[in-house]
Amino acid sequence: MRAQVDAVAVGSETVLVDDPMLTVRDVYRERPLTRVVFDRRLRTPPNARLFSTLAAGPVIILTSRQAILERTSQRAALEQAGATIVTPEPAGMRNALRALSAFDIQSLLLEGGAVLHASAWDEGVVDYVQLHVAPTALGPAGVRLLGGCDVSLSSLIDPKIELLGPDTLIEGYVHRPH
Repeated sequence: MRAQVDAVAVGSETVLVDDPMLTVRDVYRERPLTRVVFDRRLRTPPNARLFSTLAAGPVIILTSRQAILERTSQRAALEQAGATIVTPEPAGMRNALRALSAFDIQSLLLEGGAVLHASAWDEGVVDYVQLHVAPTALGPAGVRLLGGCDVSLSSLIDPKIELLGPDTLIEGYVHRPH
């Protein structure tokens, strides 16, 4: 899926917990994949693994004006590590996506986490959903899907359901495609 989009995005919590590289492996791309971190508090560590793969594509951190003012040394360390820092104004998912268009990003894959997904859903910027469901219960300590937003997968347009071994892929458009 990463090979089919201009950029892949995660929230800062995903970077802190999973430390992903967010690269495309074993698939040809015409241009590097841009990696985006939504990080309104500027918590991304400068030694995160995604900075070890800058040859695979640039890293953009979307943050708030307040974080820039309060965490100047963190900003400098992230820029030194290779990040491009962007502060969309006013704050919000829709304006963050507009800011990414200046980097020639027209398609974005939101990989994680729950807060990021809920924000995109709440602001109505989700066009297509691909939900992988595993037959494993996480229990009460698990992260809730979309931060507990009320989402009805039955309302997807042109839904497709595919069995992938023990897992299930549910996908479809949120709005009618153009």
